[in-house]
Formats: sequence, C-alpha cells, structure tokens
Amino acid sequence: MKHIISILTISFVAIQLAFSQNEFDLFKFVQPEINGTARYSSMAGAFGALGGDPSAIKDNPGGLGIYRSSEISGSLNLNIQETQTQWLKGNTSTEGLYLPLFNNFSFIMSFPASGTSLKYSNIAITINRLKDFDRSMRINGSSGSKSSITDYLSYFSDGILADDLYHDDDYNAYGNIYVPWLSVLAANTGLIFQEEGETYWSSLLKPEETVAPSYTMREKGYLNEYAFSWAGNFNNRLFLGITMNIYDLFYSAYADYYESFSEGGNMSLLNTFNSDASGLGLKLGAIYTPFNSLRLGFAVQAPVFFTVKNYHYADMNSAYEAETGPVSYHEKTPEASYEDNKYKIQGPLTYNISGSYIIGKRALIGVEYGISHNEQSKFMDLEKNTFDYSYENDSIRTLFATQGLLKVGGEFKLTDKFAIRAGYAMANPVTLSRIGKEFIPNTIRTDVAYLVPKGNANYWSAGFGYREGRWYIDLAVINKTYSERFYPYNYKKLDTTRRIDPGKVNTTNFNIVTTLGFRF
Repeated sequence: MKHIISILTISFVAIQLAFSQNEFDLFKFVQPEINGTARYSSMAGAFGALGGDPSAIKDNPGGLGIYRSSEISGSLNLNIQETQTQWLKGNTSTEGLYLPLFNNFSFIMSFPASGTSLKYSNIAITINRLKDFDRSMRINGSSGSKSSITDYLSYFSDGILADDLYHDDDYNAYGNIYVPWLSVLAANTGLIFQEEGETYWSSLLKPEETVAPSYTMREKGYLNEYAFSWAGNFNNRLFLGITMNIYDLFYSAYADYYESFSEGGNMSLLNTFNSDASGLGLKLGAIYTPFNSLRLGFAVQAPVFFTVKNYHYADMNSAYEAETGPVSYHEKTPEASYEDNKYKIQGPLTYNISGSYIIGKRALIGVEYGISHNEQSKFMDLEKNTFDYSYENDSIRTLFATQGLLKVGGEFKLTDKFAIRAGYAMANPVTLSRIGKEFIPNTIRTDVAYLVPKGNANYWSAGFGYREGRWYIDLAVINKTYSERFYPYNYKKLDTTRRIDPGKVNTTNFNIVTTLGFRF
C-alpha cells in the first residue's frame, strides 16, 4: 500500500495542495486601514462626502467630481512601528521597525462641459498603498508551562497509524494525501510516539515535565491598488463616479516557535509562508449637495475576486535524551509551490455613508461610517466553485463579523493659505473573539500559531497644509494602536490541565506623511 501511494503522489499532489487554506488567510484581505495623502490622513480619512482629494476617490469615486482643475500629486510615508508582547509572566519584549514608503501617486484631469447639466467630466489614475504588512515580533514565555506543542501534535495526530507517518526507503509520508504534514514532522522528529497496536499518539515529555516557550515572527508585504476613475459634476449638486480597481498583494512571513524542555532537550518549528494575489474590483459612489454647506455621500464596492498563490514549507528540529543516549532530528516538508497551490477569494461587500459640513470659508468637518460584511467572504477554486471549501466557508460565516469603521475629521484655516487638521477613527475587530485556528485532517499547512484581534483599532491624527495658487504641500501624523492575543497553537483542543493563557500583543504604528501636489 505504501508503495502504491508513493507512485501516485504526483497524481494526487494537486488535490492535496488545494486543501491548504484556513480562515486566517482571509485577514490580510479584509482588515481595514487608513493610508493616503497627508490631508486625507490628517483627518483620519473622513473624506467620503468631501471629495476633492486623491485618496478620497478610493473611498467614494463621486469625490473625483468635486475637482474643477487638473492635478498631479505624490506622497511619502515614514512608518515607525513598535510591538510590545507579554506572555506567561515572561519578560516584556519590544520590537521596532522604521519603514520609508512611497504610498500614493495620482494624476487627475478635469474637463469643463458646457451646455448640459454635466458641468465637469473628470478622470483619474491613482496608485495607492492600501496596507503594509511589515511587522517584527518576539514573545517569550516563562519557564514552567504545563502546556507543550507536543500535546497539540499528539492530539492532532490521533487515529493515524504509525506506518502512515514514518518514512522508509520505499515510502515518503508526504506523498500520502490522507495524512497531515504536521503529523509527519512530529513523528519523524520523535516528538510524538505511538505504542504498538494503538491508534493514539503520546508526547515524548513526561507527565509532569514543563517547557519554556518562545516565538519570533517577521512579516513583510503590501496591498497596492491601481485605480482608473471617472466622475461627473451635474449642476454643481450631484457628483457621480465609478472606479475600476486592480489589486496587487504580496505577503511573506517567517515564524520560529521554540520550546526548551525542563528535563533536558528542545524543539523548534520554523514556518516560511509567502502569498501572491491579484484582484479586480468595481466601486460606485455619489455625493449630493442639497445646499452649499452640506454634502452627503454614499459609495458601494462590489466583492473583489482575488486569485491567490501560496508557497510554504516547514522545518522541525528536536534534541532530547533517549534511552540509547542523546539524539537529534531534523525534518523538512516538501515545498508547496506557487503553481500547484492556487485558489480564489471572494471578498466582502462593503459600503459607506458620509456627511460633511463646510463652515464659511474657514472650517469644515467630515464624518464617515463604512461597513464590511466580512462573513460573506468565501474561498473557492479557480473555477469559482466552493464545494472543496465548505468547512472553511462555514467557519467564516460563523466566526467573522460585520465590521464598522467610523471616521471623524476637521480642518480649520488660520489664513487663506495655511490650515490645521485633526481626526479620529475606530474599527471593531474583523472576527469574533472565540475564533481558533482549525485544520482539516489531511492539511499540508504547518503554521499552527495565530493572532486574534482584541478590542477596537484606534486612530488619532493631526496635520497642517500650505497652499499657493498652483501648488500645495501637506504634512500629517497618524497614530494607530491595536491589540491581539497570541496562541502558539489551539489550546482549546487540549485537556483543561494543558491550557494556558494566550500572550498579549500591542502594536503601535506612527505614520508621518508628506504630500506635494501641483494644479494646472
């Protein structure tokens, strides 16, 4: 039987790789972010009904209709990030990053239209850095933890026969499409064992043995948007717009989980994961001005369809004292390549409502509330069938939340050329707090650690701008804070005596944005 499975590996590998996604892969596609020009950022992105800014177009294409002259602009961003962690009464760890970025470019053309209700016809080409995934994190747990990843590995492997997990000269266990790669790693490094004639697995640790765990992770990546927009100004009262979006996503994560055993020995699990994605989207928007001081806005984005390619592999190492003396093992999975591991994601339906009030020629305020139906997102194959992802999609419907993003911002002109600005925004979590990472029984994924949002994400912003007749320059600072809970593996699957509290992760992003623009 082993020999037959090995021969059929090539035939089945595409089927096996198709079952390698989980709900946490959806996070980077649906979590909201506030990035854009300095003016937009300084008012926390509350531009849905204001328009007249390159970044406002991505929230409401109707905002392009506000323009009455052409413009070209670009923005530079410096992201100063700090991540603080604390776990199992261990030492607090702090990691920082300093990342200069070019995050926005826009070219807007405005054409007067005479003799009809259409007063201006405007087009725009914009490039926006919607999200940055760069983050570095280190979390150290104290010694004496009664919970070990070996407990989870033995639970996860329950019911699998030893002959299906151990390699020999005629059999490569990674070619067996019915067993998970995580169990193959654990068995061949000696972290779990099975007594002859049994189907359950046990940890190599003694019942009272404890561990000292630690975890490091480095994330990199981005989500870029390339947008082509048109908007019209109808009688200076109604502004209608449409945007076609092309999305480009790259994400890379390197994570190392390590345990030191109290009676000697250690283990480590290193995961490398890359993801490339491209998508197409359509957004419609409108702004209506019942009278000159008041603007009301509405925009809707149809679900974006992403084509995703994943690449990942894992290394597991162990060293401990066996009956025959000290032993050490190294085991590496095959590399799941981009070409063999493709699927689609249907993003959520999103929309926003907004309002703004202009106070004379000196001040303005803007309010916007966006809604994202994350629970409607789906995994599907390249033919857009969802049958193979029923488990994952059921989990999304159950555990992902409808998300709201509230933005409030204001501007005050100290002189005709100089203005100051401030804003605040708040987003509730993407998921419910009870979510835990689940795997199907024959998964090839081995990245068992995960982070769960805890509480709201908060944004505080401020800035100023200077405008001359044909050019302007703006500066903004925006501070984002959010909290998460860290789980090295799903504790909830273990006996209550083997469960421990999750780690605390608090991240602060401090962005400094500068925008230079020219009108013509």
